[in-house]
Amino acid sequence: MITETDKKTIYEISKKYHAKRVLLFGSSLKPERESRDIDIAVEGIPPKDFYSYYGDLMLSLSKPVDIIDISGTSKFIKLILREGVLLYG
Repeated sequence: MITETDKKTIYEISKKYHAKRVLLFGSSLKPERESRDIDIAVEGIPPKDFYSYYGDLMLSLSKPVDIIDISGTSKFIKLILREGVLLYG
């Protein structure tokens, strides 16, 4: 699980970069165990801004962050869209 502070930070940084949608997924959703990182899926960040967005998150969050772009149509992305929790958008 992630902290409310980290959720707010993700929201604010996603707003700054005009993300269309950000979802939390993976071990970050399991309240019964402490996750080592924060897994998020993002849509709508232009490629030229993606690494700046990632850098801002890495410097601001309490744990390392893993990001996946969900603009594709793979089975994994469909699973994230079905089971992920909306943080922004």
